[in-house]
Amino acid sequence: MTLGANIRRKRRKRLKTGQSTMLGSTVEALQSYVLNAGVIGVVEGLLGILAFGGILSALLGRTSIRAAAIVAVIVAVLGLFALLAANKLEWRRRTELDRRLLLRYCNLLHERCNFTWRVTDWRQVVTIEANGDTHDKITFTAVPDCDALDFLTFWEGPNWDWPARYQRKTQVHVRSVELEGEGGTRFDATTCWLSRGRLKVLVHLSEPALRDTEISLVAEFSFPAKCQPFVQGAPEEFVKRFSPGPEHLEYTVVLPPGCSGYWDGVGLKSGTERYSIQRRTNTSGREEISLIADRVRNGARVGMKLDIK
Repeated sequence: MTLGANIRRKRRKRLKTGQSTMLGSTVEALQSYVLNAGVIGVVEGLLGILAFGGILSALLGRTSIRAAAIVAVIVAVLGLFALLAANKLEWRRRTELDRRLLLRYCNLLHERCNFTWRVTDWRQVVTIEANGDTHDKITFTAVPDCDALDFLTFWEGPNWDWPARYQRKTQVHVRSVELEGEGGTRFDATTCWLSRGRLKVLVHLSEPALRDTEISLVAEFSFPAKCQPFVQGAPEEFVKRFSPGPEHLEYTVVLPPGCSGYWDGVGLKSGTERYSIQRRTNTSGREEISLIADRVRNGARVGMKLDIK
């Protein structure tokens, strides 16, 4: 065999080896994509290719081909949107299941392992907009009654039969209290909706909190239409219930721009050791009504009933 023939044979062998390696890598990549994306992901990819090919045919083909291609594109795009919607609903269902299970097992730990804590100080400001949307800022201090506390829970929500369609628009962020330049970092939080629009928040602490140490957190909520009946003229109660009751409670409601309100106390005479309700105008020119109470009794329902003048 001549030298040239030997070189050509080696080149053909290397070419076949390279093609085989490329084919193997392509098949492996496709297998990985199918495993990660699932059937819906594969169909989405095929519909995307079909839509792209239909667009090219519509632009470059004959009239009859263009008409058929346009129909194919429309069908492919509609199918793609339908699959994307189905995929989104499936992932939302899985996420809700994971959240419910996580909260369930944290509740079991709370009951079986005596993971307990008490709120000693609670300060909440509810700012109501003209359309009923609210921004709630809650600053509270909790003290563990167990040797080590890894998480704690609390809940917040509207005080009426709030439509479930607003749940996806609700936002919540939890961070540590900033004091003298230290703090203010965010904590991981898991949320789950309970009955009557109550949002339960599970805060995962960065490190275990030891017995009798203070945990100071700030939680900020954005609730769409939380106080919609109130701004439309219906009286509303702004109340809290604690078990055990905190040493100090401050509950401030900032009324919508241009509004003034009436108030009555709820459960204050029997539910607190001492209390006061104050009315003032803030720096933005909006009226605020604030409840300040000390030594709130265990399980007492205390707060204010407000009505717009």
